[in-house]
Amino acid sequence: MRVLLIANPNSTSQSDRLFRRIIPLLRSVKGLRLTGRFTHHSGHAEEICRGLTRQDWDAVVVVGGDGTVHEAVNGLLGPVGGQTRDPRELPVLAVIPTGSANVFARALGFPPDPVASTKRLAELLRADLRRTICLGTWNDRWFAVNAGFGMDADVIARVHDARQHGFAATPLRYLRVSLLVWARARRDPPRIDVHAVGADGRELQLRDVPLFVASNTNPWTFLGPLPVVTNPRNSFDQGLGLFGLTSLRGVRGVASMLHLIGFGHRTFFEDWIRGRTVQFDDAADVELRCRRPQGFQADGEYLGEFAEAVLGSRPNAIEVFAPKQAYPVTRTRWKVLRDSVRILGSLTLYRTRRRGRGRPGER
Repeated sequence: MRVLLIANPNSTSQSDRLFRRIIPLLRSVKGLRLTGRFTHHSGHAEEICRGLTRQDWDAVVVVGGDGTVHEAVNGLLGPVGGQTRDPRELPVLAVIPTGSANVFARALGFPPDPVASTKRLAELLRADLRRTICLGTWNDRWFAVNAGFGMDADVIARVHDARQHGFAATPLRYLRVSLLVWARARRDPPRIDVHAVGADGRELQLRDVPLFVASNTNPWTFLGPLPVVTNPRNSFDQGLGLFGLTSLRGVRGVASMLHLIGFGHRTFFEDWIRGRTVQFDDAADVELRCRRPQGFQADGEYLGEFAEAVLGSRPNAIEVFAPKQAYPVTRTRWKVLRDSVRILGSLTLYRTRRRGRGRPGER
């Protein structure tokens, strides 16, 4: 088996020590011939994968996070509007998670630890256990996990800025930024119009919703132990799961936002906020339009501001190596409580500082 391994030498989560542990695990697979390629700039993984076929490589192993997976998928498949490629003619995709979120790897069933994931991947390579999954599309590009306008894109942009200044993208930071973005969006919320059609012909029409996310799997989480379960029936085997909030105001607005980022998945809580949330499963085509350009994200990557986007779902788009049994995503309640207290403290401090800056003589 000929395997191309793609890694980023400048990533802070990748080191010589890590590679000294994972490379022998891969090379222990009998008959595997491993070749490594390093990325050197944004988009380089897409360039490396562009035009590859199974005659070139049997598999492409991405060592990285969801952003690198996003690039590899778009390189392998090419533009959405181009010639459709048979997944059997493409290298099988595999991932060793080293990013801050690793949503794709976790959704496939891999553990979050890169060494443990490599051990699992080596077993899959020996047994040749693979599956074909659906992928999402937005305009002429692909996404593997999720895409959305507005608040989620703003959260990702702010966390990215924090990382550029040397701060780690921890679950706590994501949660803190999420609540700060929510506090600002309450004053001037995005206005997103939605028209979606399901695989069975059902339609969804929404107007002026402040938050809207399309997911390709379940759960997708950027908050470590907190799974984001917007559409419980969603998976890599069907169309997009759509989730929206109709209002950010009041106590139920806060509760709806917390539900989106992983809290309150109990029947009584979901019944209480049901009037503020919209769920639509197995969507095949989605049109999104904004009153003014809004931030847009796909697979956890901030992609800039757009006034509209066309989303879709493509079944059996690509083959991946994946476990038959998923690695469990759990949460420790005391850690959730601890982090919640910290978040509320941060939000209170933020509001206090905002009020202070607005008073004459206190700057």
